[in-house]
Amino acid sequence: MTQETVHSAAPRKQRVLLDFLGSMNLAVTLLVMLSIASVIGTVLQQNQATQDYIIKFGPFWAEVFNSLGLFHVYGAAWFVLVLVFLLLSTSVCVTRNTPGFIKDMKQFSEKLSLKALQHQPQHTEFTSKDDLQTEQARVVKTLQAQGYKTKVHARDDGSVTVAGLKGRWNRLGYFFTHVSIVVICIGALLDSNLLLKYRELTGNLIPETRTISLKEVPQTAWLGPENTSFRGSVNVPEGQKSDVLFLPYEDGYLVQKLPFMVEVKDFRIEYYDTGMPKNYESDLVLTSPELDEPIVKTIAVNHPLYYKNYAIYQSSFGDGGSLLNLKVHPLLSPVENPIGLQTAVNKVEPLKTPIGKFNVEFNDFRLFNMVPTTEEEHAKTGKKFHNNGPSIIFKVRNEQGKAWEYENYMSPSLQENRWFYMTGVRTMNSEPFRYLFIPADAKRQKTRFFKFLALINNPVENTRIFKEAFPQSEQTDDKTYALQIRLMQQLMTLFRAKGFDGISEFINKNVPEEERQKVGDYYFGQTSFALQSLFLDVLKQEGAQPASDAEVSDFDKQWFEDALTAINTIPHYGPPMYFELESFKHIQSTGLQITKSPGKDVVYFGSAMLIIGVFFLFYVRQKRIWVNLRQAENSGDQADKAGTDITVAGKDNKPLPETETEFERLVHLLRTSSH
Repeated sequence: MTQETVHSAAPRKQRVLLDFLGSMNLAVTLLVMLSIASVIGTVLQQNQATQDYIIKFGPFWAEVFNSLGLFHVYGAAWFVLVLVFLLLSTSVCVTRNTPGFIKDMKQFSEKLSLKALQHQPQHTEFTSKDDLQTEQARVVKTLQAQGYKTKVHARDDGSVTVAGLKGRWNRLGYFFTHVSIVVICIGALLDSNLLLKYRELTGNLIPETRTISLKEVPQTAWLGPENTSFRGSVNVPEGQKSDVLFLPYEDGYLVQKLPFMVEVKDFRIEYYDTGMPKNYESDLVLTSPELDEPIVKTIAVNHPLYYKNYAIYQSSFGDGGSLLNLKVHPLLSPVENPIGLQTAVNKVEPLKTPIGKFNVEFNDFRLFNMVPTTEEEHAKTGKKFHNNGPSIIFKVRNEQGKAWEYENYMSPSLQENRWFYMTGVRTMNSEPFRYLFIPADAKRQKTRFFKFLALINNPVENTRIFKEAFPQSEQTDDKTYALQIRLMQQLMTLFRAKGFDGISEFINKNVPEEERQKVGDYYFGQTSFALQSLFLDVLKQEGAQPASDAEVSDFDKQWFEDALTAINTIPHYGPPMYFELESFKHIQSTGLQITKSPGKDVVYFGSAMLIIGVFFLFYVRQKRIWVNLRQAENSGDQADKAGTDITVAGKDNKPLPETETEFERLVHLLRTSSH
């Protein structure tokens, strides 16, 4: 291969590359990809916790979508790459075509031949009686009166062509629309996480995935002023301040240091009758070394605080660490001895129990829990919803890491004309809560229930009460009587361990099949007798003196049935502890979304250019008119009176239905102005 061949091959490769980058097919493909990505980013909520996506799509599809970057579309590497290629493609297109656009704006094409004029989309021919010079002046005047710029070209054969151009600025539409795409892409790249991707590839950036305190977050997960663009959030409790925010990134988060401090003086929220938030706002104080005085402003939804390139939005709200005063009731204790616990939301409390060590994670406090009213309540109050009162949400986690999530209500709720304290439990976020209904006594308290439960758990008191309720008769020997008392004790042990199912399991395991029905009836009868005896003792402790079950009030009978239903489900309640909320101090927090977007103004400028370009393209039509004038060919004595042959041709870059009509009207003006 010669040196000349090598030199000629290099420009050829460059031309092929430029042709590829500037091709319409590539630009359309990239725009379609961006359109699809934008649809995904709009439909699929972005930058949520990984667990939320797993719950919504399942582990398999969540992993697939995450690997494609669909949960962080606008920061995905492929999205940034598409932006870069679209920027290059459009830039090449603008660079190659702008000289042609400028030339086309200035060019009248007055040198087109008569044959070329006859092949234009619109053309016609007629003869004027006036001479060529007179007709030329009249044509120029007519075209200029219609808004055309004109240029006259005298040909060697004596003919003259008058070229008219109107709407030359139409070509600016192509320029502005293409350049606007370049500007918008530059703005999008300024707001992308291209810098973060580079730091991640070089190993200088490692997202944090653990739930740890801010002081424990390593420096590899911190971002400083060098991060020119971000969108993150932070929850700030009332009366507290923050100079950091958290950016969701990949499967974890990054900590962004802010050059200012934001303090939340107060947070206010209004609710609809349904319990849905109506409006919420925060009183903020922004301080910075660059400010002579702090900025004090109240922000609300769609009313942010702007400072330099930063915008602070009101995005959410939550609990800010409400103080909680609790009682922990051990559900297997033989005595009623609750443990006092003073804590706060977002705290983790260790608990040592006879069945092992647990950590209690207090996640949330809700002041309002609105539920639909019953028909009877609606008729009485006229309201469609009522408030079930405050509740706490927390998790109890054992040493192996298994967690039970609870939702406990502070106030009783009315269910079928009876008052219950509700507590829900679940082991997975995807599951609904399963509720345990603790019946309230006549004073709408839980005192009787826990006294009754402790009595069931106390074998010593059980024995005393059973002997009082079932004294030994003369016909019963000591051994038989002892076996009877022991049987009731064993039935109570089975009942408090697994409820009525525990007794059924014992019968199925230890009794022959042909005798199970008979033994079952006897065992459940004895269990019922034992529980009734314990309940009568509770009533006696309260001051009532029922001699038998027949003297128990209807309220107490119903309460007894409800209590047995609740105790029967306690084995499925998780760790045998009940957390009772006694009092609280509500502290709210505001969720702030803080953005820094230097590319925002660039995108706005590009959008304005796009609008201008579209206006030129749609509303400015480039129209060309050519009028060829030549001496008419007459012979003999009439040669000195020969007129002018006129050929009129027209071209419109937007052939609309009215184009032909406009051309005919212009031809009519040219005809009528001729003599």
